[in-house]
Amino acid sequence: MNKGRWPVEYFQNPNIDKPIEQIWEDIDNFTFEEQFAKEAKLEKIDFVIPLPPLKYDGIVTKGVFYSQAVDVIIEKFPRLKEIFIPIANSMFSSYPWSKHADAYFVCYDNPKREECYKTKYPSKKDIVMLPLQDADFLNEYKIAPAFNVFKTVDVFCVSTAYPVKNIPIIAKALKVYEQKYKRRLKVQYAIGSNDLIVNPDKTIDVSKLRYDAKEQLEQVMEILGEYNQYIEFFPFIKYSELPKYYTSAKCCVLASLLEGKNRFISEAMSCDTPIIVFKDFNKYSRGDYPIFFNNSGEYVPEFSAESLADTIYKVINNQEKYHPRKNYLIYGGRTNFVNLIVDKIPYYKNNLPSYQKNGIVTNLWVDLAMQANYQLSTYDFIYGKNTAIQHVRGMKNIESLVKFFYSRFKIN
Repeated sequence: MNKGRWPVEYFQNPNIDKPIEQIWEDIDNFTFEEQFAKEAKLEKIDFVIPLPPLKYDGIVTKGVFYSQAVDVIIEKFPRLKEIFIPIANSMFSSYPWSKHADAYFVCYDNPKREECYKTKYPSKKDIVMLPLQDADFLNEYKIAPAFNVFKTVDVFCVSTAYPVKNIPIIAKALKVYEQKYKRRLKVQYAIGSNDLIVNPDKTIDVSKLRYDAKEQLEQVMEILGEYNQYIEFFPFIKYSELPKYYTSAKCCVLASLLEGKNRFISEAMSCDTPIIVFKDFNKYSRGDYPIFFNNSGEYVPEFSAESLADTIYKVINNQEKYHPRKNYLIYGGRTNFVNLIVDKIPYYKNNLPSYQKNGIVTNLWVDLAMQANYQLSTYDFIYGKNTAIQHVRGMKNIESLVKFFYSRFKIN
């Protein structure tokens, strides 16, 4: 039993020689939930409310919240379950471990995996498995194509520099591309850490990074030689500035094989930039569920630098073929996110007045109740017009927001 073990053997190996049931167990043996239960992480816990509790015309309905620390929150505020349905988020492609959640984010709809899990853990048979993760709660109108920005960058990447992200294979692909197609790609890479120092000549100082991130970037530097001529590194890009970078790129590349659902994929599609991922990305947790829908990008056929280079060439030379934002708006974004939660959780079919599938924004009772309780339309709440009552971080802020809802719904 390897409970709590980070499954490192999956990060660079797309073909694990084990029965699928054992692979699922390996994946489920790790969750980030445990880390956020520690004192040092309490002020980094998220409390996100896609749909709040509602009261109107004598009827009360529960809201939903999700967090990577549901058990910490519910054990501190047990009566919260009177007005909220908690959803646990492992922040990985594992099934969460939460004891108090009524629903789990499981990233993908994989009926065989769910059946196996619920057979193994019969006490979990009533947990609602939601094929979502926090990466799906993306505001598709804030993260959208930037105006008057042209495709001047070949490849854009956003990821940490940790080994799970496989940055060295991207570096190798850039070398292969140059040798095979006689052109050096223009690449921008944001690693999301201000510990990276970028010098005026675009060389980087990795000395302050965590040891494993430092090692990965040192590999990249060794592979490329004059690495600053291949990749422009950014320590951190402000969230409000990200659409410009996505929009200016001809493609976005993710080199991971196993992680959570990954916000970068959703952001790229929402900005109408085609994505490139290995076909083996999260394949064990996904089953037959796609990483993206329709012509939103390309799957890299093999886990190799040459296969990645060939796929990059295909995408940047066939830009007219891809329509990622159109596909993303069909399947993704916040309204679809909330609709899926409401449609999957039986409570709402049984308790929400005038319930209709995919109908949360057009439900008149919900809109009237939303205005009466929070002075917002349903649409404005979902899209974060008042984030103070939708998304807070840290136990002190969570406690303040819980008290707000307790007061509104007469919980002492």
